[in-house]
Amino acid sequence: MIRARRLAAIAAAMAILVGACGGAATPAPSAAPSAASPASAAPSPAASAPAAASPASAAPSEATPASPAPSIDTTPVTVTVWDYYGESTPVKPALAAFEKEYPWITVDYQALDWDSMNTKFTVGVSSGEAPDVATLDMTWIPTLAANGALEDLTAMSGGQLNGRPIEDQYTKGALDAMTFGGTFVTMLFDFDTYALYYRADLLETKGIAVPTTWDELRAAAEALAESSKGSGKPDRYLYAVRPNTFHFSQFLFEGGGTILNADETKAAFNSDAGVAAVDIQKAILDDGSGLYWPDANNDLIPAITSEQVAMFADGPYYMGLLRTGVPTQSGKWKIALNPFSKQPGSYLGGTGLGIPVQAKHKDAAWLFIQYMLRPEQQVGVFTYAGAAPATTAALESPELTKADPYFGGQAPFKVFLDSMATSSHFPYVGAWTEIDTFITESLQAALLGTATPKAALDDAASQTDAALAK
Repeated sequence: MIRARRLAAIAAAMAILVGACGGAATPAPSAAPSAASPASAAPSPAASAPAAASPASAAPSEATPASPAPSIDTTPVTVTVWDYYGESTPVKPALAAFEKEYPWITVDYQALDWDSMNTKFTVGVSSGEAPDVATLDMTWIPTLAANGALEDLTAMSGGQLNGRPIEDQYTKGALDAMTFGGTFVTMLFDFDTYALYYRADLLETKGIAVPTTWDELRAAAEALAESSKGSGKPDRYLYAVRPNTFHFSQFLFEGGGTILNADETKAAFNSDAGVAAVDIQKAILDDGSGLYWPDANNDLIPAITSEQVAMFADGPYYMGLLRTGVPTQSGKWKIALNPFSKQPGSYLGGTGLGIPVQAKHKDAAWLFIQYMLRPEQQVGVFTYAGAAPATTAALESPELTKADPYFGGQAPFKVFLDSMATSSHFPYVGAWTEIDTFITESLQAALLGTATPKAALDDAASQTDAALAK
């Protein structure tokens, strides 16, 4: 999800990490998922996998303590967990039941804020003071993985999660996002992929069909926009245009484009598809049916409350923001797959659970990750944090497939599950933080009219190529 980013802090963290890992961008060993995969001090897959989860429920598991398999080391240990979720965390409520089931493991839970987590994690990796488990934003994984900071979870797990193949528990897009160098480096805990939020009541009143193509999106935005002051300039019911890499990549993928070339050595986002991805957003702004909303403005809730915005693209966490931030609009919103030009597509992000290579208690850490990925804990991602759980079992649970009154009786998580099936993660390259900045700056220039879309993207591509060549 889009959170307030501190680019300077992230850049500093990347420098620390590169230094700690010797500047190497060598992928983790490419071990095939196999029960025989070697893992230093790792339990066998059968031993490391807890019993199959009970049916999903919103409450944390209160399972009877399991009898450990003979191969599991039950020497008392303390596992350090760093968590950036904040007050709405789904992690902390699960700790008591986890410690009851695994009485030889004590959890040292430490709450951090998202802004400081990336820096603290990379400093911890370099200093040998890393946690055993951490919640990690998936936009950080490219740099962390490329610099060898994350444990190879394929070797550790033998390709099994809670007694079943990992491949059977996630969509293809999620599996790709969890993989670097042929191995799993994180387990997706919540996911972020984009869909179209729209004021269904307004579209119905105005006789506007829900758009499914870019042309229909432009037409719907024009028909929806109104002037509330009689000036003729639309100022309400607008489409939100967000100048950042997340939203640009959605349009880029929908037009058949890619961010980098196939071997990830050169920029590819300045292609015809990239220019078209900027052009459609610029056209919506130029005809007055769009509202330019940079990340510095934070979330869209003020513009939604004032009815400046009646249509936008974003992730499942916005469902919670709307419910709590704009309760007066309950029943007026619905969600659909985002309109596309050539093919469906979206960026894929979210939160991963990772084990740093310097973790002191990796076996116990893997047990903890598996526990948090049981269906009942995954449902807690929604009930506590308002985010979208990543495993298909949780997404298909009764709690997430029931009709939602806020969204007019729709079951909206199905839309995001469908979107995730065609989503793509950002490239796993060490220079990703810089590339993200180059793209965002180029979008701002193009959308504000200080450069043409082609010139702005070409400039960002040149900077990207130089960064990749380092």
